[in-house]
This record gives sequence, structure tokens and C-alpha cells, in this order.
Amino acid sequence: MKRRFSLNVRGVAAATVSVMETCEDCGFAWGQVGRDEIASRSVAAAQQIAKVISANADRALVRPTPERWSALEYAAHLRDVFLTIRDRLVIGRVKDEPGSKPMYRDKRLGLGLYAADTATDVATEVVAAANMLARLFDAIDPQQLDRVVQCGFPDRTSRTLLWITSPISPRILERTSD
Repeated sequence: MKRRFSLNVRGVAAATVSVMETCEDCGFAWGQVGRDEIASRSVAAAQQIAKVISANADRALVRPTPERWSALEYAAHLRDVFLTIRDRLVIGRVKDEPGSKPMYRDKRLGLGLYAADTATDVATEVVAAANMLARLFDAIDPQQLDRVVQCGFPDRTSRTLLWITSPISPRILERTSD
């Protein structure tokens, strides 16, 4: 039996907001995790992902299907998400209701931006990026997390800084088998 690893987007937990909100596409639900858990859960998820891709470096490169990302590609994407959110937190604290530039998540793959990434590099970088985000998040005055930014995902709308810091659950990795 061949084993592979993929990310379970339904396992993603999120920050507390005033209204429970769920993404119709992936089941992502905001309001499941309190503010005080965001940093630690994000770091724990990154550490778990790093451990899995490091221990299974060859398998981490394999796409389960041509249209589904490999575990390494998802981990590299998560690294970039942590860095993008960190930048958006800084900008959202400096500017009033700033817009956000798209991350171009699918285009990053199409442009080959993850092609040279190794499991060792991504494992180190995803943990570093999560730690950087966690330190910044913990340093922010909780009242500043109510500042509003313009967010483009999943739909263009106004969101709080707290909303965009939605943590990644440590259960994000799901083992699957053929």
C-alpha cells in the first residue's frame, strides 16, 4: 500500500470573529479558535508539517493527482501564507483600511517558484515563517487587531487584522492511502 500525505483544508481552524463564517469551497470556519491560541497553533502546525515532509522527503514531492499539490508544495505555500499575513499585519497597523495585493497562490506553482524547494529547506522555512508571524502577532495590542483591512480572499471585502491571522490547525495534515 503506497502512502502519501496531503493537507486537509477542512482541518483548518480559525480565529474568533464576531460572526461565525464558513468558506463554502473548503469548509474553513472562522470563530473556532480564540485569539490566545492563534500563535501557538500556527507554530505547532508548521512544526508538524516540517516533521512530516522531512521524514518523507521523497514522498512529499509526489502529487496524489496531477491537479492536487504535493505535500511539499502545500508546505511551501503555507510558508508563503505566513509571510504574506505577517506583511499584511504590519501594513494594517500602519495604514488605515489598506488594500491587499493578491498572493497569486496558483501562479507561484505555474511560474516554477517552488521547483527548486527541497524538503529540508521548506521544513526550516515554514517553521521560521510561523515563528516570525507568531512573534509579531503576540506583540500586537489586542485592540489593534480590530483594525480593518481590505481582503481579497475568499472574496473582496473588509476584514479585521484578527480575521486575517486565522491559525492553521495542527490537524492540517491528513494521511491518505491508495
